[in-house]
Amino acid sequence: MRIPRLILTLLLVGTPVAAVVATSSVALADPFTYSSIDVGNQAVCAVTTDGTGLCWGSNRDQYLISTSHDDVVPTPTKISLPNNDRFVSLDGGANRTWCGLATSGNVYCWGDHHIGSYFTPTSRTPVAVEFPHAMTITEVHSGYSNGCALNTDGELWCWGDILESGSGETEPMRTPVKVAIPRGERVIDFDNGGASCAVTDLGNIYCWGHSNGAGQLGIGYVNNFAYAVSVTPLKVLTPIGVAFASVTTGLEHSCALSTTGNGYCWGDNYEGLFGNNSIVDSPTPTAMIVPDNEKLALITTGWYHTCVLTISGKTWCMGRGDFGELGTGTSLGGKTYRTPLVPTGTQFSTISAALGTTCGISLDNKAWCWGGLNWGTSGNGSIVASLSPSVIAAVGTPTVSLSAATNIDAEAATIRGTVNANGNATRMSVEFSVSPTFTTSRNTSVFTVLRDGNYTPVAIPTDLSGLEPRTTYYARMIATNTFGSTVSNVISLTTLGTEPEVSDLNISDITGNEASVSASVNPGRLSTSSILEYSQDKTFVSDVTSVSLVSIRGSETQTLTASLSGLHARTTYYVRVTSTNQLGSTHSRVASFITIGALPQATLTSVASSLSSITATVSVDTGLLSGFVHLEASQDPNFKDSISSNVSNFVSGGPTQHSLAITGLSNRTNYFIRAIATNELGSFTTEPQSVRTAGGIPSVSTIHIVPQIESATLGTTIETTGLETFVVAKVSTNVDMSEPTEHFMYSGTASGHQSLTVKDLQPRVLYFVQIVATNAAGTTNSEVASFTALSPVGVVINGDDESTTSLSVTLNITVPHNTAAVRISNYADYRNARVVKPTESLSWQLLTIAKSQTERTVWLQFISTSGVVTTYFDTIAVSLETNQTPPPDTTVVESPVVIASQRSPIRTATVIARGTRANIVRIQTKIGKKISSRTTAKKSGTFTVAFPKGITRMQVRFVNKSGAVSQWTTVSSHK
Repeated sequence: MRIPRLILTLLLVGTPVAAVVATSSVALADPFTYSSIDVGNQAVCAVTTDGTGLCWGSNRDQYLISTSHDDVVPTPTKISLPNNDRFVSLDGGANRTWCGLATSGNVYCWGDHHIGSYFTPTSRTPVAVEFPHAMTITEVHSGYSNGCALNTDGELWCWGDILESGSGETEPMRTPVKVAIPRGERVIDFDNGGASCAVTDLGNIYCWGHSNGAGQLGIGYVNNFAYAVSVTPLKVLTPIGVAFASVTTGLEHSCALSTTGNGYCWGDNYEGLFGNNSIVDSPTPTAMIVPDNEKLALITTGWYHTCVLTISGKTWCMGRGDFGELGTGTSLGGKTYRTPLVPTGTQFSTISAALGTTCGISLDNKAWCWGGLNWGTSGNGSIVASLSPSVIAAVGTPTVSLSAATNIDAEAATIRGTVNANGNATRMSVEFSVSPTFTTSRNTSVFTVLRDGNYTPVAIPTDLSGLEPRTTYYARMIATNTFGSTVSNVISLTTLGTEPEVSDLNISDITGNEASVSASVNPGRLSTSSILEYSQDKTFVSDVTSVSLVSIRGSETQTLTASLSGLHARTTYYVRVTSTNQLGSTHSRVASFITIGALPQATLTSVASSLSSITATVSVDTGLLSGFVHLEASQDPNFKDSISSNVSNFVSGGPTQHSLAITGLSNRTNYFIRAIATNELGSFTTEPQSVRTAGGIPSVSTIHIVPQIESATLGTTIETTGLETFVVAKVSTNVDMSEPTEHFMYSGTASGHQSLTVKDLQPRVLYFVQIVATNAAGTTNSEVASFTALSPVGVVINGDDESTTSLSVTLNITVPHNTAAVRISNYADYRNARVVKPTESLSWQLLTIAKSQTERTVWLQFISTSGVVTTYFDTIAVSLETNQTPPPDTTVVESPVVIASQRSPIRTATVIARGTRANIVRIQTKIGKKISSRTTAKKSGTFTVAFPKGITRMQVRFVNKSGAVSQWTTVSSHK
């Protein structure tokens, strides 16, 4: 359960518990080395050589590692003490309770049992054990259900469960009470396990506790019931002549080491763990039988196994091996002394055993563990148990070193560190200073973070910036993890940098107003600004103009350029460049140049005019100087009262072509124009040119007509000449365009195509069209064009008359496209049909019928070139006269007479009825198929009929009182 000591020397002083000077808060570098180790119940704790406490294993309910929520913590993890105190030793017992001695002299315990505090019976973090008065503690242990501490006076103080204090008290003790060692003997060593035992300065061993069921009290007998009680220490039956130096207690057995190096065990000899070549239990100490009679330096007892160290450095274990606790690489156990499998040459300075697990510290201060189930007690990051010894994970404060700096520049450098996180998340920073003692320094964080579980060195480059040039710096890297911080070795570096260098000052591309200047600048690895200065004063005292050049940095020479403008023609200038960085300024040599220049030249290359403006393209020879060009226009050849255009600027290199315009001019007016180019040296004027502004009578192109059924689309192109132009289309049935109907077509200044659709036209009527365009300059009449309004496809009889008095009629035929033949008949079934070629008019004889007045129908088929047949027909009323002598009321038609009107001409026709007893009551007119009637009071004589607007041809007939009608007679109007 714990590591017994043959000799222990501590110099401890203080009150009420002794205080010891604390170690530095900055831990040592490299993985930890260890001074002590102890195996508890399914967990292990160790103390490093710098006093850091580490634990690993089962963490149920967070009683081992309060900072972790994992049930198993397989990697050594730091246990922190109040006030940065450090450990001297740690010891673990059952009930997940650990106790430790600190360098301050304080005793700390944590867990869910016997932690030595009256008001804090359980704690997940270490709390100080509350002793009744000041004393100096040299050793502390945690047992199955109690804890004990030994002071420098040889007094043993214990606390814990009922009957476990050894003081004779029968109640549980939350705080330490003194153990009643007989005859005032001084305690020199002790241990707590299933029982508690102490070795006195007289070589005696006293044991006490709540059980002697296996004879573990060593008093010579075994109680008949399992938990016989001894509330005060009982002397172990010591073999004659034997004096004991140390004792160790397991679960139900104990072992002791004599002053002569021999081992003795008593209690339960489970699987031969006594090491006496037997499995027989013993209530009294029985000697161990060590191979070759080796003398022992240390004995440690687990629950069901025992391990020893010999003075010669051998390690042996015996007892149960089910969990690999014997370290042989197998689960073999028994009474045989078995050597744990460790590398050749590896020897242990101390070992510790408990339930199923064994750990030790080798002579090189490394910690080794073996055995255990799935508790993570191997300490190597794995939960699975190891059947043979393995070194625990190499945790510790980070290992860090610096190599020489690289990428050294004037204001920056790269620090290259090598860092081993030694298992724990590690952050780094670089501290640098101009002082080797870092009295004043700056700190730069390293962005790289090494994660948990990293055990290999990693190269960590860090860039330093903002350094001073030509300066020596000292740098070190600081790496920090949960175990502490490590400071690397110190390196030094000297930054670079020089004052800038300026060379190769050149001037080129010299004109009258401009020049280009270039200079070569080496920035000396520093941010360098440059100023170009130029002046007509070679001393640069007056009239100095400065131009900022681009800032540069680096180690390479770079060419800087600047374009100078606004210079005066034919003038000497002086130029220099000054470059400045953190270390100083450098001037270039002074260079000079003379600008050039001549009068400009100009040419009018093209001139155009509109209604109110003149535009011109001017070619300019700049004379290698900046300037401007403009136009002048005037009605006077001497350019009195002239008008100027906008100004177009140019520089020495151009542009050479300029488009200029003068606006606000009068249309249809003669102007004189000229171009004037001006630069610093003077002006040049071109020879005048004469230009007339636009504007004139409009023009009308040929009229395009697309006839349609009862309509037609008219189109033409109107050239307005830029003036507001009003356009109408005149439509007439007279070739001389008399009595036209006018239609609005367009109004505006834009020239272009215009179109119009004329509607309500009569089919098969010939129409005449003329376009009239008028603007301020005059009027234009187009050529007269004509068209005939289309008729619908089909056939009409006698021009679509409603009746006829003759069986001989004319068929008016409108033939569709792609017609091959026309088939005509007086019968719907096309009996006696006649087939003719496509034609527009055909004479036809209607069917003869007995009745004198009846309707006749003509049937017609169009046969297309593809054989498709379409059918049409027309019907006309036939009234046949039996007497060929005209009746006295026969209508007589005379030539029409036009009667003038004050508002507009009215076209009329005068008809006269023959006879004095015509009895005319109604006059009918027919235009197309439309028949109109009007009554009349006159019975005979002359009658006047008016033509509707736009109509020059129609048919007229009379109706008398008896209802008889005359034949239709066609009448026309003319002047």
